[in-house]
Amino acid sequence: MGVIIRRYLPVVILLLFAGLSAGLLLNRPQPQQKLIENIVPVLDVMQVKKQQLRFSIHSYGMVKPKHQAELVAQVSGIVNRLTPAFAVGQFVQKGQVLAYLDDDDYHADLAQAQATLAQAKAKLEQEIAHGIVAKKNLQHVAVAKQSALGLRIPQRKQEQANVKFAQAALARAQRNVTRTSITAPFDGLITEKTVNIGTHVNVGEQLGRIFGTDIARIRLPVTPQAFSFLDTNALNTHVILASERLGQPYQHWQADFIGTEGIIDQQSRMVYLIVDVIDPYQLQLSRSQRTDILKFGTFVTANVAAKPIDNAIKLQRHMVRNDHVVLVDSNGLTQMRKVVIARTDLDHAYISAGLDEGELVSRTWPDNHLDGTKVTPILNIPSSSVAQTQAHSKATENGE
Repeated sequence: MGVIIRRYLPVVILLLFAGLSAGLLLNRPQPQQKLIENIVPVLDVMQVKKQQLRFSIHSYGMVKPKHQAELVAQVSGIVNRLTPAFAVGQFVQKGQVLAYLDDDDYHADLAQAQATLAQAKAKLEQEIAHGIVAKKNLQHVAVAKQSALGLRIPQRKQEQANVKFAQAALARAQRNVTRTSITAPFDGLITEKTVNIGTHVNVGEQLGRIFGTDIARIRLPVTPQAFSFLDTNALNTHVILASERLGQPYQHWQADFIGTEGIIDQQSRMVYLIVDVIDPYQLQLSRSQRTDILKFGTFVTANVAAKPIDNAIKLQRHMVRNDHVVLVDSNGLTQMRKVVIARTDLDHAYISAGLDEGELVSRTWPDNHLDGTKVTPILNIPSSSVAQTQAHSKATENGE
């Protein structure tokens, strides 16, 4: 009996544990099933608002005079006097004498030319008198047989030519005397002087240089695409120049848009605009009224008013990729939309077509975006759009 118990006891114990385990498994509490929630992403959007946007094309340039000239000697001679106005940095007026050349020889030539003219006139009067006498002496001769030489007609014409020659020589001598005084050809600023008292100069030799102070001219390079935004009517194109003074606020000047040089520069591939500033040194004003003087050689930046874009939409540049934006429709579904970009700057893209008033555009670009994705749009009204009725948007042209 004891042998049988020892033999079957392990089997009984195993069967007992198996039954208990089966009972526990059958009576364990069933886990509650959780419903999988469909998570709808949130998307930051803005509402499309069309408006008229104005722009400025930005450029730069160097201030130069519209008129400049070299002061040259028209006669040769020795410089015997310089006026105080003939110095670098001095403002002069048109016709003001700057230097004098030795004119003794030219006055002598003038006197000689006057004497020659007087002699030629006297000979002409004598020849006219001889012609009158010759005509009287040939009164009894038939007209057909009267010769021009007998009437002294060729002799009179020769003396008339001598008078004209002497008059021309006198006029030349008078001009040479006048040219011994070197004068300013226009109102200007002396920027260079290359002679001193005692210097001998020849005809055509440079004595100095003068910049005209009536008008300053600036060449402004812009890209051909930027030029397409400009109004070619000079009356509609306003230009503001600015320059920074060391440690002081910017100075500003109103410039007149003249036009372009009419070509695209072969090296830079840029179009050059021409703008003028009238009276840059404000010489037409009293000294107390002169405030913002625009000096030649100043480097200036320019804002050139461009044509406004009607019904344009201003978006952050990162909202547009490959000429597409992400829209959210009335059902909360996303969709890609191709748009027409009128122009861009460093921060914004300006859309001229492809969007309708009131549509919702995503302010961010969703990762792994698929059309028709269900989203929860959150309308974001930027603070700038409250003040954005400003029809002026200062855009920095980036050459695109």
